[in-house]
Amino acid sequence: MKKLIVPIAILTVGAALWAKPKDPVLMTIDGQPVTLSEFEYLRHKNAGQQLEEETLEQYLDRFIDYKLKVIQAQKEGLDTTPDFKKEYYSYRRELAQPYLQDTTVMEQVYADAYARTLEDVEMDHLMVSLSDRQRIDSIRQAVINGADFLELAEKLTVDPSYPRNKGHYGWVRSGVYPVEFESAAWSTPVGQVSEVITTPYGYHLVKVLNRRPAAGEVHASHILVDSQEKADSIYSMLKNGADFAELAQTNSTCGSAPQGGDLGWFGRGQMVPEFETVAYELADGNISEPFKTRFGWHIVKKHESRMPDKEQTIAKIKAQASRDERAKLPRTARAQQLKKEYKSRIVDEGRKKLLTSIADSGYQAAVSMLQNDATPLFQVADSTVTIRDFLNPVPSVNPRLDAATQIEKSLDGRLNTVILAYENNRLANKYPEFRNIDREYREGLMVYAVSDEHVWQRPAKEPEALEAYFEANREKYNDWSQPRWKGFIIYATADSLIQQVNQFLDDNKPEAANVGKMLKEQFPKHIRIERVVLPAKNNQIVDYIAFDGPEPKFHNSVALRYFTTYMGHIINGPEEAADVRGRVTDDYTRELERQWVDELRKTYPVKVNEKVLKKVK
Repeated sequence: MKKLIVPIAILTVGAALWAKPKDPVLMTIDGQPVTLSEFEYLRHKNAGQQLEEETLEQYLDRFIDYKLKVIQAQKEGLDTTPDFKKEYYSYRRELAQPYLQDTTVMEQVYADAYARTLEDVEMDHLMVSLSDRQRIDSIRQAVINGADFLELAEKLTVDPSYPRNKGHYGWVRSGVYPVEFESAAWSTPVGQVSEVITTPYGYHLVKVLNRRPAAGEVHASHILVDSQEKADSIYSMLKNGADFAELAQTNSTCGSAPQGGDLGWFGRGQMVPEFETVAYELADGNISEPFKTRFGWHIVKKHESRMPDKEQTIAKIKAQASRDERAKLPRTARAQQLKKEYKSRIVDEGRKKLLTSIADSGYQAAVSMLQNDATPLFQVADSTVTIRDFLNPVPSVNPRLDAATQIEKSLDGRLNTVILAYENNRLANKYPEFRNIDREYREGLMVYAVSDEHVWQRPAKEPEALEAYFEANREKYNDWSQPRWKGFIIYATADSLIQQVNQFLDDNKPEAANVGKMLKEQFPKHIRIERVVLPAKNNQIVDYIAFDGPEPKFHNSVALRYFTTYMGHIINGPEEAADVRGRVTDDYTRELERQWVDELRKTYPVKVNEKVLKKVK
């Protein structure tokens, strides 16, 4: 039953919010109203799932029974348990996502990112720490005024890669650096310096020197040795027909040697410049002359080259975007739309008070002073967020940077969060389809929980009652067309173990209810116990024991191929409920359900408005 429930849920919203002015009350159950729209939504949905068409009266009866169970679940507080809330709110978040984001913005993001993969950019780079915002601004202005970019990089950059590249990054392909860096660099015209780029690592500037179409990827192998003499010797053997992969395995000092020197596919920016130049300039299938890099002497064999598949590239872009700052864009875009709808704003009085206190007193002191301050900071429609609310919990700041500046920059993002939370709490009232799925899922969970308690668990919890039901209705189940063998089959991994099992059973003679437990305690490993009630031609052991079948033959690969039986005998009809457990349990739970619903109908008054019922479509 649980699997039939729609896997979505929403926040609880009062019935008054669900009811629309022109949505008449169809019925009340225990005084709680049920609207016409709610009834019609579930009826139409159920109609599409029924094999046989139901009359309105038939569905009305089922609907009332369903609602009675919902009310009983409420009375028992089943919608307030930790497990219920965990499952309910998990699904609610799933349902709410489409309403709290505008995913259309991502199509342009993906298109822009793909366009960048078609072009490589040559650039110089410098970087300062996040505590040097004024310095990076002055550096940028100096470059604009004619200062030499690389001379400034030599004096001022804190880029860890500077000792290696001296500020010249050379040709860079898309996908190598953080998206904030890449986007700014690719949008900067040739010959100009970028705007200041902020990443978690610092403030950056790049000067774009040139652009060219992307060269795609190369699949190559190489042999790396420590001297030109050895490289020349290997190259001579290759020219005379020696196998490249074999020479790589026996001579190369690179980690790729066991793979015959195979480096797989790589793109620009992944290898040192000298190696990259050779690999890209070689024709497919050719082998280079020896050349030197800072790692040693190389010989490269180029297998093939390709341009990345567009669909695969976009799929990779989407995966990357879901893990970086771009993942926030759909929610930010939706917040901007709602900002106008709800006339949202940062309240100037609160902003000034918060930032002035931080600037004058320091962050920790300001937090202590303002923790109970009720000055409005955000206004969203009729909802106000105060400074006190903003500071609970206390926002974290980087102690190396100016706290007031950090908090000021965070205000727009926090306002977006408040706007989306305001919208989130109104989804059920604002969107009928959301409201319907919410109620359906939430109440479905409640009905499952209350039915599990009152009906479905009872056969297992009340075996005496189940047995009594069987005895009272024994004739109903005495309809077997052929006899059956009833007993236990015990399987084991060795014949010696079967002998021990037989001896244990002879000595202890356990009753049927204790057979499994006692055997497992005595033989915790290497046996399996089955209780069966089967006619002929359903089990080769049963056929052999009871119905003159051939001796069972098990392949040696079957671990549990030795067996014995216990308490086996032939019966012409069921002796107890366990012999027809499935049928008895189904019938018993249906009877419990009928009795329970009768009791609910007597407990909670139901009043149907017949005039409104005639309006049902």
